Order: sequence, then C-alpha cells, then structure tokens
Amino acid sequence: MKKILVAEPMNEAEQAQILDAAGDNPVVFAQDLNVDPIMLQDVQAVIGNANPAALEQAPNLEWVQLLSSGADVYAARPGLKGKFTATTATGCYGTGISEYMVGMLMLMMKKIPQYLDFQREAVWGDAGDVYSPMGKRVLIVGTGNLGTEFAKRIRPFGPEIIGVRRRAGSCPPEYDRMCVMEDLPALLPEADIIALCLPGTAETYHLFDAEMLTRCKPGAYLMNVGRGTVIPTEALLDERVTARFAGIWVDVLETEPLPQNHPLWKVQNLIITPHITGYWHLDITRRNAMERSMRNLKAFLNNEPLECVLDWETGYCK
Repeated sequence: MKKILVAEPMNEAEQAQILDAAGDNPVVFAQDLNVDPIMLQDVQAVIGNANPAALEQAPNLEWVQLLSSGADVYAARPGLKGKFTATTATGCYGTGISEYMVGMLMLMMKKIPQYLDFQREAVWGDAGDVYSPMGKRVLIVGTGNLGTEFAKRIRPFGPEIIGVRRRAGSCPPEYDRMCVMEDLPALLPEADIIALCLPGTAETYHLFDAEMLTRCKPGAYLMNVGRGTVIPTEALLDERVTARFAGIWVDVLETEPLPQNHPLWKVQNLIITPHITGYWHLDITRRNAMERSMRNLKAFLNNEPLECVLDWETGYCK
C-alpha cells in the first residue's frame, strides 16, 4: 500500500479521478501547497507543487508529481536531489501559453495599449503605424513544447521561424531553420520577434542580460514566458535596453510577486502579466495536467515507467 497526499486544490470531479486511480491506496487531500511536514511522515507519493522545504522532511517519499512544467525550484535544492523521483507536467501547457503569446504579440504590434490609454483619457487619437508578423523573422529560443506550440500558431501569419535549442539535430516541420545556443549572438540582430521559452537552469540563468539584449535588432518585439531568471531585473530597468524594442512583454520575472512600489511597473514599453499564462485558467490545460498525473499515478502504483521524469542534474525532463 502507498499513501498519497494531494497538495494542489482539487474540485470534486478531480478528487474522484484521483480516488479511482488510487484504488485501495489511501489518499489525503491537503488542498494546500504549504503542506505541514507532519502530514508527510508516512506518505510515499505527492501530487502537486508542495512546499520544497516540507518535502525535504518527508522520510518515506518515493514520487512527486509536479503540476508545473518547470521544476527549477525543486532541482535547485540540494536536499531534494535524488531523494525521490519527480515527474512534471511538461507538455501540458503549450496550448494555453502559446495562445497568450500570439495574443500579446498582436496586441503590441497593433498598438492596442496606446489605444486603451486614449480611451481612458477620452482622446480620439492616432497612434501611427502598426505592424504584422507577415514576412518577419521570428526567433524562438527554447524549442520544447511551449516554443513549438507557438511556432504552430504563429505560422499562419506568414513569418520565417527560426528555433534555437541546446543540441544540434534535425529541424522539426514547425520551423524553417534550427540553430543552437552558440548561434544566438549572430541571430539576435536579424530577429524581428524574439520569444523566450526557456526553463530555469544554471545555463539559462541571466542568459539575456543587458549585453545580450543590446544585440537585438532595434524595433524588435521581445516576449518571455519561460522563467524570470532568464532576464535579470536590472536589464529590464536599463533604458538602453528597453528603448531599443518596439515592445516587451514578460509573464515571468525574477521577483514574484512584484512589489507594488517596484520601478518595473513604470517602465515604458514593458507589459507585465503576473505569471498567469501557465496556470490552470484554461480548461484544456487543467485536463491535460490531470490526465498526465493520473497516468503517472497508476504507473507508480504498478511499478511501471513514469512520464516526464525530472533529471535532477539538468533540470530538464529525461
């Protein structure tokens, strides 16, 4: 018998799914990510992104199903490495996040924020020229599920799509060309749209610092939906950086939540959303994550291979 603790808040239908998949194994619905370590003393499995500090104090833990794509918060803690098998929800968020990416890109290119400002100020104004992805060069840095789903959705607008990933290999059909990370300095000056879809790892930490961002083409559009640590906060506060872009949108930041008095809120050309694109707001996302979790729960209970197992050393799924 394995005892399963569910940290993520679940509705009645989801709780029923978990109970059905668990069979005769006991399930505790904590409904709180800040799990009391006492509750974990006799638990072998956790579903949900429970507090990492609490997981370090779980002596019998064998498996954790994270409901996020990223696992950097867990992989970065020495006390967790190798303590249990972790699986992620990588691949479950592509639809929701990529739709936001297309929407936010079009919002910036069509100058919608300016027109919303005009409306609030009761101004019948003209913000000037607008732009289209057609004929532009899109650079997608990080060609996992998020990057590839964005490539699929931006393709009908008619851009050239270049992917950038860690290792060389064949070019998937969603891209016109595939490059490696070492090519970034040469690619950035030619890219009209730059989409950062990178995980949070030692290799991606502050990768897009001020020096890298000043290599970008003047008038380009920049989006970050991967991890906030990819762009240092200081770079977004550097006017030399922000002024060269036609628009910047970030859904992730180094500091989350961003304090009310933080100067980033006032930066011109910068749109901030509070890390909401990858949450469970979309029914498809929630369903995908639940289906992945239930497959892994059944596999765990039957000693079968798990999907999307975390490599503790790289921070990526194996």
